[in-house]
Amino acid sequence: MNEADRVAVLVVHGIADQRPGQTVREVARLLCHGGDGEPRYVQGEMHAVLVPVEKLEPGPAAQAGQPSPPSAPPKKDANRNRPGAPSGFFATQQFAAPHPEKATHAATSPAAQTKDMGLAMNDYLLGRLELSEGDALYESTRASLRRRDDGRPVDIYEMYWADLSRLGEGGLRALTSLYQLFFHLNTLGAGIVDQVSLSAGGGTRWRLLQRFHAWLAWLMKVPMALLQICMLMLVLFGAVGLAATPDAQGQLLAALFGVSGIVLAALGVMGWLKARSAAGRGGLALLGAVLSLASFGLAVFSLNTVVWLHHIYFGAAALATALVGWWLIERYSGVARGVRWPGRVLVIATATGVWVAGRTLLDQV
Repeated sequence: MNEADRVAVLVVHGIADQRPGQTVREVARLLCHGGDGEPRYVQGEMHAVLVPVEKLEPGPAAQAGQPSPPSAPPKKDANRNRPGAPSGFFATQQFAAPHPEKATHAATSPAAQTKDMGLAMNDYLLGRLELSEGDALYESTRASLRRRDDGRPVDIYEMYWADLSRLGEGGLRALTSLYQLFFHLNTLGAGIVDQVSLSAGGGTRWRLLQRFHAWLAWLMKVPMALLQICMLMLVLFGAVGLAATPDAQGQLLAALFGVSGIVLAALGVMGWLKARSAAGRGGLALLGAVLSLASFGLAVFSLNTVVWLHHIYFGAAALATALVGWWLIERYSGVARGVRWPGRVLVIATATGVWVAGRTLLDQV
């Protein structure tokens, strides 16, 4: 090894909420610290490193001339997401088993008994990862130092891997991350039970435990989550009462309707620009204009009425609750299956129930 040879140090941070570049700076500071004497390393520079990456498929690499092992079950196993059904990992192992005649053969086969189910579970979870466009470019940090004694260059690279495990900035983002973790831990728990069942050889008791955990995971991810969303929507009905005094509620409603009118006008213009046909452009532009004018009209009316103020607020809150609830259900259906139609029914039932209850109490408010 010549004195001019460069030395590379790869720094990997621990399990914490470190910032990108924090760990490599700490290591560089420790290397440069000279104690009572002069610093051991000099001429330090910081560089940004950009590395294009692509998804690395888990599992053993296929040899030349051999097809790669199957990573997903066939289409006939797509019903595994039904309530009480085993996890996708269990269905994948059944499909990859050497005896696919019966479901129980996967658990009793020699391959299932000798295969490391822990590694197979990790491979399955990694195989479900979908890289976004922002993940196609890996950003890292390099600290370039030079040792004082012999002038040897030392480059310190940071391997930052906590992008998917950070809570995020702000209390609201941290709260939503913990909330999401709470609703997804049960799904991971059901997969772990399936993994242990495959390792233990299956059996009647393990099948009952699998069904039990699968039903609990479904109950937490579908009915409980939808009920939480419906309860969250009820916050709109008390927002104005908490945000403003009775004398200023008309002004607050007028401001909200004014902002809504601007947003609706902008949405109409965007729809007109993105529509593919002339009829679609005209319809979206007309709809946006009508809704925007109606919102501005309600803003003016809210400033000049007292008798109808609570009626306007109640109707707007009911409409906003239905629209926001519908949007949340559509977003949630993108990450969880089997929630769209039950969620729509619950949103309609929530809006209808609040409307009926509100009509009976409207004269007393």
